[in-house]
Amino acid sequence: MAEVDVKRWKEVISGIEVEILEFTDTVETVEKASRVSSEPPSRIVKTLLLKMGNEYIIVVVRGDRKVDYKKASRLLGFNISLARPEEVKAVLGVEPGTVTPITQSVRSLRTILDPAILETEYILCGGGSLHRLFRLKTKDLLNFLNPEVLDIFK
Repeated sequence: MAEVDVKRWKEVISGIEVEILEFTDTVETVEKASRVSSEPPSRIVKTLLLKMGNEYIIVVVRGDRKVDYKKASRLLGFNISLARPEEVKAVLGVEPGTVTPITQSVRSLRTILDPAILETEYILCGGGSLHRLFRLKTKDLLNFLNPEVLDIFK
C-alpha cells in the first residue's frame, strides 16, 4: 500500500483546539477517512443532517454505526429521514461530505450524539473539506455541541 501524504497542524476552531489532518486523497466516507488516517472507523464520527417532520436535526454517529431510522422515528415522535444533498447545502451551507460538527450552523440545530462516541478520548470528524479531518477530544466536542445523548443507532 502506498504511503499516504498528510499535512498536520494545530489550530483553534470555534474555541476548540483541533489537530488538522490534510490529505491528498479525499475523506468523504468513513471507509476512506479510516484508510488514509490509519484510525479505526470507531474513532471517526459522521455528522449527518436529518429531516424530522418539517425541521432539521443533526446526528453525530460513530463511524462503525448507522442511524436506526425506525427507532429514531419512534423515540422522537416524527418520521425521520436523511436530508437530500441540496438540503445539506441550503441548511448548512456546505456540500455533503464536507460537513464538520464544529460550526455555528451545526451548533444552532438540535443535535443528537451517539452514546458510543463517549467510549473514546478523541475522535476524528469532517474538517470542512473533502481532503481534511479534524482530530479533537471527545469532551471538547460535547462541550461545544451540548447534544442530547440518545441511542437511535445500530
